[in-house]
Amino acid sequence: METVFTCEDGIFPWDQVIHSDDKDFLTVTLLNHDLIDAWPSWCSLELSLKEIWPAVVQWGTHGIKPYSKTQEYLALKEFAKNAGPEDVFKKNEITEVYSYIRHLNTPATEIDPSTLGGTRSVVQLMTQNNKTAALWKRLSALDYISTTNDFRLILADRSILSARFFDGETYGAIQLICHSNHKNLILSKVNEIEIKEITRSGIYEYMQSSS
Repeated sequence: METVFTCEDGIFPWDQVIHSDDKDFLTVTLLNHDLIDAWPSWCSLELSLKEIWPAVVQWGTHGIKPYSKTQEYLALKEFAKNAGPEDVFKKNEITEVYSYIRHLNTPATEIDPSTLGGTRSVVQLMTQNNKTAALWKRLSALDYISTTNDFRLILADRSILSARFFDGETYGAIQLICHSNHKNLILSKVNEIEIKEITRSGIYEYMQSSS
């Protein structure tokens, strides 16, 4: 199967029933029958996007509260093993939820997409700088990514791009959600990798096709 893409004005998370057609936002979805087959297109797109958004970080929550002191100690120790100087792993003192920001210095071409998951608790962000303290402080208010308003919080910095990865039994999807002021630039980058655009109404027919 060839990877295709959809482009929609609004916030259309693949894993959520309730969407938003807020035209201040944009959702671009790369789609194939599994994530591995969609991955080469994402690798090419990410490389092109890095010309403008060179810093790639992962934000995520860690486990379910409450934590025991032993759990806290072991989690902090494990994170510190591979943490870089700009990485953050802290507890929000109000919600008592631990969350982290980790810089991803490995290009997508060297990542095994089958290791990606936890879409309700993880999001990959492309930013224009490595400053993460303010970003962590804002995102630490989240327990999970479960509503369109969560994306509004994630994208409060209008310059950020968010990416999420889905690998279902019959599909693989990679979603880029950002502010609509990036639309022309994002679409120009997508067109560079020469994949076909389909509409949302065409997704079912595409998923039913076998070649």
